[in-house]
This record gives sequence, C-alpha cells and structure tokens, in this order.
Amino acid sequence: MRKIALGLGCAAMLGTASTSWATIGVIVNEDFESYADTAAMSAVWAGFDGVLMNEIDDDQDLTSEVSGIGNFVYHPGGSVNTMDLASPIFATSEEWIRLKVDIYDNATNLDPFFPLIPDNKRMSLGLRATSTGPNIIELGMWNAVAGVHFAYRAILFDSVNGTPNPNWTGWDMGTEPLGDPPVDTAVNRFRGGAWYTYQVTIKPDSLLFEFDLDYDGTFDFSAEHFDIPATTDGFAQLRFGGPSAVTSGGGGVTFDNILLEIIAAEAGCIDGDLNCDGFVGIADLNLVLGAWNQNVTPGDKLQGDPSGDGFVGIDDLNSVLGNWNNGTPPSGAAVPEPTTLGLLGLGGLAMLKRRR
Repeated sequence: MRKIALGLGCAAMLGTASTSWATIGVIVNEDFESYADTAAMSAVWAGFDGVLMNEIDDDQDLTSEVSGIGNFVYHPGGSVNTMDLASPIFATSEEWIRLKVDIYDNATNLDPFFPLIPDNKRMSLGLRATSTGPNIIELGMWNAVAGVHFAYRAILFDSVNGTPNPNWTGWDMGTEPLGDPPVDTAVNRFRGGAWYTYQVTIKPDSLLFEFDLDYDGTFDFSAEHFDIPATTDGFAQLRFGGPSAVTSGGGGVTFDNILLEIIAAEAGCIDGDLNCDGFVGIADLNLVLGAWNQNVTPGDKLQGDPSGDGFVGIDDLNSVLGNWNNGTPPSGAAVPEPTTLGLLGLGGLAMLKRRR
C-alpha cells in the first residue's frame, strides 16, 4: 500500500477499501429516478442547466459502461443546480457526515494532439455552509491546476496551527497501471470516458477524501486532511455543476447517486486514543515514546502521530497526556496514574527533543 504525504497535515494512501460505518440518518439520497422530466428535477434542484436524461435516450453511450442505471443528470457547467437542506448539519465526535457521488466523465474534453491530456474541465458536486458563505467542499474535476484532473477541495474553513486548506488537489495516481509496482512520477491521470465515485467523510477536525477510479466499490485512493475543525455554521446546501458557476471549456459531466448521510463516528477512537481500544492509557503513551523524534506517515496514530504533522513530538505527547484515563479501560487492564515526577520528566524530554 502506498502512503504519500500530500502536504502539511495530510496523508494519502493507495488501494484503500471502502470505509464502512453505521448509518444514523440519510439526509439526501438522490438517484433522479422519481422525476418525470427536467422541469420536475429543477423544482427540487433549483436551476435549469442540469438536464435530466435516461440511459435509453442519452447520446454519450453510458450504457456501455453501466447498464440499468436509469435516470441521471447531465450538466454543461457555467451555472449550478442547488438544493437547500431543511436545516444545517454538523459533524461531531459522535456523528460524522458522509457525502458520496457518482460522476460520468466523457472523453469529449481530450486534447486531440495529446489524447491522454484533458483540456479545461471544471465540474463538481459541492457542499457548503450557505449559498454564499464559508466552508466549501467540492468533488469533481478542476484542470486549471497543472497535472490535475480528478480533484477535490475544502476552502474557507478555519485553520489550526496555520495548516492550509486543500484548494483543488488531485490524488497521486502514479504513471503505472493499477496493481503494478509504484513509480516515482506522480500524475493525476485521465482514464477516458467512464464512471467514477467520489466520497468525503467530514469529521470534527479532519476531512477524509476517497476516490474509486475503477467504479468497482473499492476506493483506490484516499487523502485525509487534518487540523480542519468542524464549522459552527454547519452545512446547508448541496450543489452540482460548475464550481461557483464557472464555465467548463472541456465540456460537462453526468451526476448520479448523490448520497448525504449522518454516520456513527468510528468506534473507539476518542482523542488521545492512538490504538483505538476505547481508552487513553499506557499503550497509547508507548506508541508516542517508541517513535519519539521520528518522521512518520502524517496522521498515523499507530506510528505515534495523532497531531497529523508527520513528526512525533510534543504535540503528540500532549494529545495523550491531555486525555489521560479518558474512556473505558479494556477488560482486566490496570489503570496507571502518571506521577507528577513522570509527567515533568516526559514534558522536559519533549521540550528538549522537539523538532527544530
């Protein structure tokens, strides 16, 4: 499995299985099957540039990719179709938000002289705090960034420790075919006309983006950005089309199966609980001390980096000691209390060996 640092507070990995958590409540489950025509769809999704289509009358040959998909919406860009939620939704330590969408990207945007290099296509599914306000998450295509086609972004969030929000970032897909040994060259490559699945899991302090390149139910690439706290405004609007209504010179895309739901937070992973056993104790402290002063995969708690900065130091130690004895101890486990002398010693060690 490839693990690559995408930037401060971010970790990426290759070949990750689809993440599965228990669903608490479905906010939007849109497969576009209930609409008789575009006007009916636009009554729910405000805007008139998205066109309701069916695999029978579509001219993009979608049936060669997936049969029996029924209705979907083609959007050319230059505007957006929007749906306001009944009330804002929030990510908490107990309940996270998950947004998922299938997007069909046709091959009409290919450069005729360089057929594997896409022209300017800018399309996305977005989730926002308000129609014009902060906290924007988008999944789709954004070719204005060199080497990027499949992309995501999360902007205008508050930042912790100066960590920048990811603005139109692509996954490192490498140049090798999937399944082959990885090579060093990173490129966000276009694969031709096909369906692709995007997903983002919104947590109180991070965003986990996932991408299914082969439309087989397994996420081939993922990237988690840390130090992005939950918005106090919540999320109040879904939208699809051109991000911020920009035009798409490379043509439009097709949207289907938009799912917005509340899911149960991953069990056991309370703050400071690096091994996710439901308790912050000596096992978590040992993970930090065992990797002390080392560079590790950003955000890998089992390597001692709950802070997500890729370095095991004072911030990671404080994450454990600041939550000491929280949670429920594993059955039969002792509950040691760190002595004052021990804490001072660890704090001194951290200050002396913190990264320059």
